[in-house]
Amino acid sequence: MEKIKVLVVDDSALMRKLITNIITKDPNIEVVDTAINGLFALKKLKTKEVDLVLLDIEMPEMNGLEFLKTKKDLGIETPVVVLSSVGADKPEITIHALELGAKDFIIKPSGSISLDLERVGSEIISAIKKYGGSSKPIEIEKVDKELENIIEKYQKDIKETKKVDVKDFMTKSYKNIEGKLYGIELILIGISTGGPAALRDLFAILQDSSYPILIVQHMPAGFTKEFAKSLDKITKLTVKEAEEGELIREKHVYIAPGDKHLSFKRYNNKNFVELLDTPPVNGHKPSVEVLFDASLRNNVKSLAIIMTGMGKDGAHAIKRLYDAGYPTIAQSPIDCVVFGMPKVAIELGGIDKILDIKDIAEFIGGLSKR
Repeated sequence: MEKIKVLVVDDSALMRKLITNIITKDPNIEVVDTAINGLFALKKLKTKEVDLVLLDIEMPEMNGLEFLKTKKDLGIETPVVVLSSVGADKPEITIHALELGAKDFIIKPSGSISLDLERVGSEIISAIKKYGGSSKPIEIEKVDKELENIIEKYQKDIKETKKVDVKDFMTKSYKNIEGKLYGIELILIGISTGGPAALRDLFAILQDSSYPILIVQHMPAGFTKEFAKSLDKITKLTVKEAEEGELIREKHVYIAPGDKHLSFKRYNNKNFVELLDTPPVNGHKPSVEVLFDASLRNNVKSLAIIMTGMGKDGAHAIKRLYDAGYPTIAQSPIDCVVFGMPKVAIELGGIDKILDIKDIAEFIGGLSKR
């Protein structure tokens, strides 16, 4: 029996790996490739023999619904099974996906990053076996030109959107951040989708900092310690996973553990790591919101930076910091993988300065004790 060839489409590298591990336990299924969004999935369909697409919905650039519509318009019959968290609280999206031709819709059990995906593993495998190979192969020569035009149009639109975003936001008048930097003790960074690569780019440039840096990167437990080690290798700063009760020191970078909120507490004019095992905030644990709010709660002036990520985690908290007179920075859409969290923060009016990764690194490196 020939194996069912699956294309896994999800913007999370972790989820792509988890999904692949689960479905390839069945000897009759193989993952022929993966894609980070609908646009890349279309490109893969041009070059790969695919029996079924396993598709997420919330993805940057071309989401799952846009992929389904494009596929339908082109007459591509490759079956699609949607695997997403959005149907849990937005049933209308489930219906819409089915209307656009999806064969089935499976809900991720605990949000967009579901470490317990095994709970629906048998359901995923059953759907793949039911629908995989149930369509005629793509006659690529018939749709190749039209497909190429669609891909080119999306890529052009993405570039134009980012240009417009930069122009619109950069022309707004922001307060001079320099006057707000006096008295800061910490640098706080909140980041999500696209974060691991962005932080690697940041710390490849940033080799020194006069202030401790605390980071919430949306990442599950078991990965953050190794991620911190990988960053530690590329900078002269000491990068580590944060530990409960440790003194927050200069020239150190603290990464939130994947299963705890990162906060801090003030004692005898020193700051100490506090890890909170409380419920998720904005659907995340760790949450950027919790870290940013710790600055106000402890009356510790901090420079807050919000970077690439889907959704709005940290956006309202950074606005509260801005309103309290704390300096704030958002990553520019120019090099955000997903201009979500920074965009919401900007639209709320909570940002002093918009910088790309290189400029953020140079800005932090140029700070001296004030």
